[in-house]
Amino acid sequence: MPTVFLDAIHLVRDVAARHGFRIALIGGFALPFHGVRRATGDVDFLVESRGADALHEALSRAGYETLHRSADVANYRVATGLLTGVDVLFARRPPTVAMLDRATVPEGEARVPVVDAEGLIGLKLQAVANDPRRRRQDEADIVALLAAHLPSLNQTLLQEYFELFDRRDDLARFVDEARQRRG
Repeated sequence: MPTVFLDAIHLVRDVAARHGFRIALIGGFALPFHGVRRATGDVDFLVESRGADALHEALSRAGYETLHRSADVANYRVATGLLTGVDVLFARRPPTVAMLDRATVPEGEARVPVVDAEGLIGLKLQAVANDPRRRRQDEADIVALLAAHLPSLNQTLLQEYFELFDRRDDLARFVDEARQRRG
């Protein structure tokens, strides 16, 4: 794992530990922990909302520029190549808080919790709903996660996510694609 990613992960993890709020990896960087490989240019986190200010201050002190910050999300970048971008989704609503509750710490260098496959699928659906330009990549990630974990996924939870984003019909299509991929 490249140092720039580890540095960003350790920074966020250490701030969360010091200030007592929960975090978990999400997005493209979390996919390999679920058997899905994909290149990504930044690190995405789900962060307990009460940690927003402490994390913002720490990232600012570390040289990150705030591109956008709201009650729901924040995006940070740096001008130098010494750090990678950090994108944050703040867990404020029951579905995202539940994702933090279910997150587990995998073996490896990062030693930071990772959202489960169902949570990643739900967040990928949210990303498509928020920005349809992301549809191709996020739907490919959903199919890859389904293919990697289909027999063990919580089908009820998946149905709830697909209903939440009014994409009920897509679940069956994605499951069919995942089954075809599995052979």
